[in-house]
Formats: sequence, C-alpha cells, structure tokens
Amino acid sequence: MIERLSKFLILSLTLAAFMVVPLMFDKQAVQAQTIFSSDDGGDGKEIPENLTPELIDRLLAGLSDEELRELFREELVRQADEKVAAEVFDGTVLAAIETRLSEMAERIETRIIRWSGAIANLGSRGPKVQERLALAKDGLFGMILSAGLLIGVGFLAALLIKRSSRKWSSWLTQTTRCGYWEKVLRTIALGVLEILPILGFVAATRIFALAPPMESALGPLNAMVWIYYAGVGYSWLFIVISRRAFAPDTPQIRIAPLQDKVAEGTHQLLQRAVCIGATGWLFAGFFPTLGLGFPPALITVALAGTTVAGLLLFALFQNFERIQEISALVLDDRRLDDLNFDDVGLGDEDLESEGSENEVSENKLLETDNEATPSVRIISNTAPFLLGGYVLFAWLYWLAHWLERGQHHLEGPVGTLIVFFSLPIFDRLGREIVRSLLHSDSEMAERFRGVFNGAWRVIISIIGFLVVTSLWGLDLMSFAKGDDAPIWASTGFDILITLLLGILIWNMIGAALHLEKRVSGASEDVDPLEMPAASRLDTLTPLFRNTLLGFLGIIVIMTVLSSVGVDIAPLIASAGVVGIAVGFGAQTLVKDIFSGIFFLVDDAFRIGEYIELDKQTRGEVESISIRSLQLRHHRGSVITVPFGELKKITNHNRDWVIYKMPFRLEPDTDPKHVKKVVKAVGKEFLKHPEHGPKFLEPLKSQGILSIDDDSALIMRVKFKCKPRAQFVLRREIYHKLRSVFAEEGIEFARRKVEVVGPDGEKVDNAVAGAVPPEQLADASAVPAR
Repeated sequence: MIERLSKFLILSLTLAAFMVVPLMFDKQAVQAQTIFSSDDGGDGKEIPENLTPELIDRLLAGLSDEELRELFREELVRQADEKVAAEVFDGTVLAAIETRLSEMAERIETRIIRWSGAIANLGSRGPKVQERLALAKDGLFGMILSAGLLIGVGFLAALLIKRSSRKWSSWLTQTTRCGYWEKVLRTIALGVLEILPILGFVAATRIFALAPPMESALGPLNAMVWIYYAGVGYSWLFIVISRRAFAPDTPQIRIAPLQDKVAEGTHQLLQRAVCIGATGWLFAGFFPTLGLGFPPALITVALAGTTVAGLLLFALFQNFERIQEISALVLDDRRLDDLNFDDVGLGDEDLESEGSENEVSENKLLETDNEATPSVRIISNTAPFLLGGYVLFAWLYWLAHWLERGQHHLEGPVGTLIVFFSLPIFDRLGREIVRSLLHSDSEMAERFRGVFNGAWRVIISIIGFLVVTSLWGLDLMSFAKGDDAPIWASTGFDILITLLLGILIWNMIGAALHLEKRVSGASEDVDPLEMPAASRLDTLTPLFRNTLLGFLGIIVIMTVLSSVGVDIAPLIASAGVVGIAVGFGAQTLVKDIFSGIFFLVDDAFRIGEYIELDKQTRGEVESISIRSLQLRHHRGSVITVPFGELKKITNHNRDWVIYKMPFRLEPDTDPKHVKKVVKAVGKEFLKHPEHGPKFLEPLKSQGILSIDDDSALIMRVKFKCKPRAQFVLRREIYHKLRSVFAEEGIEFARRKVEVVGPDGEKVDNAVAGAVPPEQLADASAVPAR
C-alpha cells in the first residue's frame, strides 16, 4: 500500500512539473502555419498574419530589395482594398460571402497561373540553389551528415527518456480491472510520460542545432531546423493524444466508450493522416530552403492535405455501418448505460478462454439496435453523410485558404473534429461524476441521475459549440453580451438562459415529485398485496408537483416578458384584482378547492384506496386534482366527483377489517364440533402461501348467534384481515368450509315450509309432493307458519 501511495505521489509531482514547465516550442514553431505564406512564383512575397520578431528577422534575411518592394506594395494594396470594402459595402450576408468567394477565386487563379510558370522554369533556379548550398561550410556531404546527426541526437534524447520511464509506463498499464477514475488517473499519467520524450526531442534538437559547428555545417538547412522539430513535435504530440484518448494498446485503461476494434481502427486512421500531413510538410520545407522557391512547396502541401482528406473519406465509406452503430450508441442514454466499460481489459488468459468483455458489449449493442428511438435512428443513419460532408467542406476550406495566402487555417476544421471526438469522452466523464455523487440505487436517485446527465450534455454541447465558433473566428459571447452587442442578441441570450434554467428546475421537480401512473384494479376484491394503496405522500405529490410547476411556469413567463421589455408590474397588480373577481364569480370552484384541501389534510382517502360515497357511488381512487377526484368503478366506468359534493366517505382500505360470516346449520348440530372444525380450517389458511399473509387474526367460530323461526341454528365465524382482502378470503373460506362440513357430517339447514291439512295434520315440504293436488288446493287457504 505504501509503495502504491509513493508511486501515486511521484506521478502527481511529475504531472505538476509538466504543467508548470514552459512549452519548449518557441514562437517560430507556433507560427509554423505561415512558413509558406510567401509566394515565389514571380518571386513575389506575402506578409504572414501573425508575426514575431524572430520570424520577421528570418523573413527579411531571405528577401532582396526587389522582393521587399513587391511585398510592401502588395500589402498596401490589400489593406486599401479591405478599407474600401468596409466603407462601401452595405449589402446582405450572402452578398458579402459571394464577394469574398469571388475575390478568393480570382486570387487563386492568378496564383496558380504564376505557380505553373514558376514550376515550368525550375531549371532556371539552378544558380539560386548553388548559392544556398554554398552556405554549408563543409559542403553538401557535410550538410547531409550534420542533418542526419541532428535527427539522431533528437531521437536519441527521446529514446533515453522513454527507456528511463519504461518501468512507470509498465506499472501504469499492468492492471486487469479498474474503475473509471483510476483509468483517468492512469491515462493522464501515462500521457505525461509519453509527452516527456517529445520535450526531450525538441530540446535536444534546438540546443544541438544552435552549436556553432553544427550551425555552420547545416548551412541553408538552419532555416529548416525549426520547421523540422515543429512538424515532428506537433505530429508526435497529436499521435500521443490520440493514443491515450482511444488507448488501442491498453484497453484496460481506456476512458472512451468504444470497443477494441473501433478504438484501434480510429487511432490508426488518425495516425496515418498525421504522418501523411507531417511528411508533406517536412518534404515541402526543403524547396524554399534549398532555393527552389515556394510554388513547389505550396503544391506539395496541397497534395498532402488532399491525400489526408481522401483517406478520411475512404475510411468513412469503408466503415459506413460501423459509424451508424457508434452514433446510435453515443446518442442513446439507455443503451450506453447498459454497456459496461469499467471491467474491460482482462488478462491474456482471460481473453483467450472467455473472450474480451468489450466484444460482449459490442454484441449487446448489436442485439439492442432496434430499441433506439426514432430521433436517434435518424441521426445515426445520417451521421456518415454529415461527417463526410464536413470532411469535404473542411478540405475545401483549408485548400482555398492555402492556395490563396499560403496559410493553413486549420483551427476551425481540425479543432471542430477534435471537439466532436472529445464530446463522448466528456459525456462519460460527466456520467461518472454524477454516478459518484448519486451512487444510490433508489428510483429517485436514478431519476436525478437522468436529469443531471441531460443537463451535463447540454452544458458540454454549449461549451463545445462556443469553442467551435471561436475556432472559426466567431466570438458569440462578445456578440451576445459585449459592449456593442445588438439588443436582439442580448435579449435572445437572456431568454435562452432563462428557458434552460426553467427546464432544468422543471425536470428536477419532476424527478423529486415523480409518481408512476397507477393502473387501477377496478375491482372491490383486488388482491391488496398486489395492488397496495398509495401512501399519503404519494397522494399529495401530484398536487405539490402541479403547484410548483405552475409557479415555475409563471416565473419563467414573467422573466421572459421582462427580458423582452414588457413592464410586468401592471400584470402583477392586475393579477390580484382578477383573482378577487374570479373568487367572487366562482364560489363553487373555491368551495371545491378548499373542501379538497381539508379532505386531504384529514387524510380521508388516498390514491388506490377503495371508497364508498353512497350505495350507488363507489370505486377505487384513481387520481386527485385540485378540485375533484376520480373513482374507477369495479365495472370499469370512471366517476368524477367534485370535493364540494362529498358528504360521507366510507374507506375500505384503512388498517384492518373484521368480517363475519353467518351459516345456517341443522338444529342438531354440535356447536363444539363446529368450533373445532373452524379452528382447524383457520390454522390451515394461516399456513397458505398466498392467503396466509392477508390474515391479521385467524378464522374462529363465534358460536350460536340465534335460532330462527324454522328451528335452524345460525352460527357465525369471523376473521380479521388486511383491507380489501375480505372479499377474496370470504369466497375461499366459504368453499373450504362447505367441503370440510360435508366431510365432518355437518349439514347446512334447509328452509322448511309446514302445511296444515284439513285434519290439522302438519305436512312439511319434504312430503308435500306426495299429497294429492286437490288436498293442497284445499289446504291453500290455511296460512303457513
């Protein structure tokens, strides 16, 4: 344990040191996108958009007086054109876009014509090449040897740092099962260790290249050094970020919710794209450095970027269905929660014998594909087309700016893709934070997790949208809430924030005061164990929720009206007057509302209870509103009763019920024998798995209740049970006692009719059928007793 804590402390210190150490890429490396912003097609030049003192010195050192004059003239013309366009243009946005595209097309056409001539006359650049090569003090061989030595020193430093941190890297990846937060910590620490060789490579390259012997031996390649380490360093850094984000080699610490094949394929695709772009960038740098001019360099970078776009489009076409499946997984909360990515990363033996749990999750994804909602299916089905369209647009955008001014403008296209691919990772991060804060398994906690997960998605979506627009050069926050922001934008922003907060509070109220819709049993003999009555809190919850939601709706509407500029003070004042008028005009409604309040305070009934208002009105309480209740009759009809009409309520669902059942037995029946039989039946019912839990007191005999006129014994049994269980139990008890009485020789008494004949003899109904009809007719005048 102490060893693990010490390792954790060292890792934390390493991470802190990395965050405070300045980035070793100098400002020239940051300006790598402007290295080819000069055009040598007629030896014309351009001024880069972002300048530093070092970059200015390097730019001026390689220009002649004629080139400086041409460059200065073009810059003045460009500034004059922009000023005229800003003063004269007063059209629509579409007109501005059309004008900008026309200017861009004209400029690109002019440049391509110039470049074509320059490339066709590359042979005339021989003297310029010889002049540049003459700068190498040790000749061409010494320059090549020095360049190779510089490359070797940089990668040797990176290799030494990597070998020294191998134990740490091995320890960080040697785990089979770990939780999400441990995965995050290990991923960050491993990323820091993998970035350290890049820093070593850049530092060694810079320091070694500044040595006087090396600087003189490199000659013209001195201008290529910073292109080299900037291109390699940034490409290497991007590959490291991709490797740690998708973790193709370490699925046991992967934080992205992806399967092994998807993570490995995505990382390899990005790695190939970066390598192609870096290779084109480095290869193109040799043309201006050796005196061949900028047009070949510009064409080389354009071809490399086009190759990268083609590679991405081909990968989209090849993985068309796979992209749809992953999009459905990321968009559907239910399916994403069902998949378990915390236990991915088994040992080699487990992978060979049982298979990766990632593959199990992938199979589960495929099996549940048909469960996606319609909106998720629509978005997931169109995701490949949208992504392909964006890649095509980003390529055209980059290529147009590159051909126009020799500048990459990659912040928007590449930054948007990075934000897009980062959203699932941040979405997972938010889910884990919510799960850590609400780790209960209750239904309320699950509802709140859903609310907070949705809120987190909205937040990261808004942040991602703002970041993307900022990368494309649009500052929406300043546009909406800046000093010069238009009124409609500021008002719209306030309304949007108000609505989002209102929706969040609405969902939180719904999660806290949620009540599942009850399916009424619609019968008076429903099983109380299967359909228990709602608690008092559950009964009042809908009223509280509706009241709070009503107040929330009023507050949101008033806030929106205030944001629009409506004076809400008269509305608030008039609301009181209107309320008084409505109160006088709707006395019956007020009576219903107040009666309902007192009935609910007295806890006279709850949702799910079976109540009786009179002989004709009875049923189960199905719902309660602010002025009435709805009863579901056992025949299925729904009865709506205003609270003001309620007089007397008989509740059949409270606490307990004592039910008594009378039986007519023969006069010679032994009451003691009946008592023993009933007691035995009562014990048998208590042991019954279904009916036993319904009893509160066992079935027992109350002895002889009375003797009726025809000499039958009226004996009664009773039992105490849970509310509404008496209707089921009485039926079962009657059937059971009937069969047991038959076995024990206890007979039910039959009703008898005595007929007195003409001679005063009594004839009972058993022998009445044997009496001649005429005698019965004569005896019909004699009253029966």
